[in-house]
Amino acid sequence: MKINNKRITVLLCLVLIVALSGCGQKTDIESANNALPAKQSEDTVKLEDLKLTIGSAPGPVTYPLAQMAEKNSQIVLKPWQNGEQLTAMITAKEVQLCSTPMSNALLCYNKGLGVQLLSVTVWGMLYVMSTDDSIKNLSDLKGKEVALTGRGGIQDLIFRHLLIKNNINPDTDLTLTYLDMPEASARLADGQLKYAVLNEPQSSIAALNTKKNGRELFRVLDLTKEWNKLPGQEQARMPMAGIIVINDTGLTPAQAGGFEKIYIETADYVNKNSQEISPIVEKHVPTMKAQAVSESMKYARLKPEHGADCQAEIEAFFKELSQTAGLQAFGGKLPDAKFYYQFK
Repeated sequence: MKINNKRITVLLCLVLIVALSGCGQKTDIESANNALPAKQSEDTVKLEDLKLTIGSAPGPVTYPLAQMAEKNSQIVLKPWQNGEQLTAMITAKEVQLCSTPMSNALLCYNKGLGVQLLSVTVWGMLYVMSTDDSIKNLSDLKGKEVALTGRGGIQDLIFRHLLIKNNINPDTDLTLTYLDMPEASARLADGQLKYAVLNEPQSSIAALNTKKNGRELFRVLDLTKEWNKLPGQEQARMPMAGIIVINDTGLTPAQAGGFEKIYIETADYVNKNSQEISPIVEKHVPTMKAQAVSESMKYARLKPEHGADCQAEIEAFFKELSQTAGLQAFGGKLPDAKFYYQFK
C-alpha cells in the first residue's frame, strides 16, 4: 500500500506539473498576442513595427505620412476628398488613424463617432491669392469677387470671421463664390478669377500655373497675420489640421504614441528636405504634384504637436471663431477633455 501511495503521489505530481505547464504556455501566447503591445513603450516602437491604414487628406498633413509609407509598405494611405467620405471611412472603421481639418475632428467627436485628437499638425496656412498686388488689407476686397471652398467649412468660417471683425459684411460688401479648391486654383491661373482664398498646396499650384501663363500670382494676405490683428489674438495660432485616432480599431496606446513620435520626427525631416520628399509625396498621392509640394513647404506651417498639449489653444481658437460662426458649426459645443487622446 505504501508503494501504491507513493506511485499515486508521483503520478498526481506529474499531472499537476503538466497542467501547470500547459496553463503557462497559454498565458505566454495570450501575452504575445494581446498584453505585450499594450505594455510596450512608445519609445520602443520603430517605423518598421507599424502596420496601419490611415485616412489621408490632400494637404501638408499627408507629407510625412507619404514618407512613412515609402519607408514601410505596411503603412497604407487611404485618401478622402470630402466630409461624407471622411465620415463613412470612420463609421466603417476602415482606418485606425485619419488626418483631417480640425473642424471635422470636432464635428466627428460631437456626433459620437468614437474619435479622439492625437496630434495638431498644421497651423494656419490660408492665403488670399491674387494677381492684384495692390491688396494690402481686408478692406481692399470690398466690391470684389472672392472664391472660397466649402461653404460652412473651416476656411469659410475663418474668412467670414475676419471680415466681420473688420466691419465688412461678407454677404453684402463683397461677393463670395464657392468652388472646389482645385477649380478655384485653375481659374486663378487662367485669369477667370482674380481673388481666391487657398490653402497649401493649392496656393502653390495656382502660383506655378499662373507663372506658366506669363503672369504672377501673389499671396496678398496671410490670414494668420490677419487673425493676429484681432484683439486678444496677437500671439494666437490657428490649429488647421490634425490626426485623429479611430477608437475600437485595435490601435494600442503604445502604437499611437510610437506613431506620433515617428510622425513628428518625419515632419522635421520633411521640412528640411523638400526637394527629396516632394516626388515621394506625388508617388503616394498623385494629385499633389512634386513641384507644388516642394514650393508649398515654405508656407505650410507643418509643425505637429501632441493634441492634449494644445487643448488651451484649440479651445481659445474655436471660442473666438464661434463668436461669428456659432457653436452649431462644430457640432453644438466645444469638446470635453475626453476629445484629447491620452496615453494610458
